[in-house]
Amino acid sequence: MLFKKETGQTLNDFIHQVKTEKAKALLADRSKSILQISDYLGYSSPSHFSRVFHAYCGVTPAGYRKRDRSCPGQ
Repeated sequence: MLFKKETGQTLNDFIHQVKTEKAKALLADRSKSILQISDYLGYSSPSHFSRVFHAYCGVTPAGYRKRDRSCPGQ
């Protein structure tokens, strides 16, 4: 409750946002697979990683790589 009061977002949202930003940097290195990135960031599965990334970026990790590392609307 205090975290949300101070930051305006839940701790879970903050963690996902930070992981999404880190994922963007990792996705730039095409030598790492999406599975490897998902594991590195501590997601329970690549599909969970993909859902969270899509929720914060508006595109899947694979789509992000194909779009020259840009998120729609940003």
